[in-house]
Amino acid sequence: MLIESFELEVEVSTHSDEHIEYEAVAHLSVDISPVLPYLNGVLSRGIYIPTSPVLSWRTEGRNIGFWPDRIAVDHLSNRQEVDEVVGQLVDLVNRVWDKRDELEPDTSTHQLLQPLELYSLLPQTNCALCGAKTCYNFALQLVAGQAQIESCAPLFDGDVDYSRQRAELEGLLASKWPAL
Repeated sequence: MLIESFELEVEVSTHSDEHIEYEAVAHLSVDISPVLPYLNGVLSRGIYIPTSPVLSWRTEGRNIGFWPDRIAVDHLSNRQEVDEVVGQLVDLVNRVWDKRDELEPDTSTHQLLQPLELYSLLPQTNCALCGAKTCYNFALQLVAGQAQIESCAPLFDGDVDYSRQRAELEGLLASKWPAL
């Protein structure tokens, strides 16, 4: 086990005036730099900068950052969720560390998703059923993690077969917790 203890800092987010969200930082008692390349290898669409070292990852609408001395996460709805998600992240780091002999480290810096890449796969109907004014605006929201692909009704309604585009979009947007 790499992380045995941490000090948790919780703040109310200033990202939204509409509803209260929390941000949390787990200040670690150990340097996790050695595990970051392994985490980069198991997290889908993570962005690793080995010279810093830092690893950022988006999943379930949350921004997560791993630094040598801390783990930060945002878009948490209450204190219980803070404790659960931070616990899951610490557990993830420990599981990856424990299995590092079975894993391939990845020191590459992956590319960020580009809105135009997603837009090209959307129906481009500008129907606004998703809540965005245009499909390009929806692509911007998808890249920022502010929307879910399921909000695009034409992709799922069956009038036109968008199954190939939908599958490609789902693959690009996938950022699931790794199964270890």
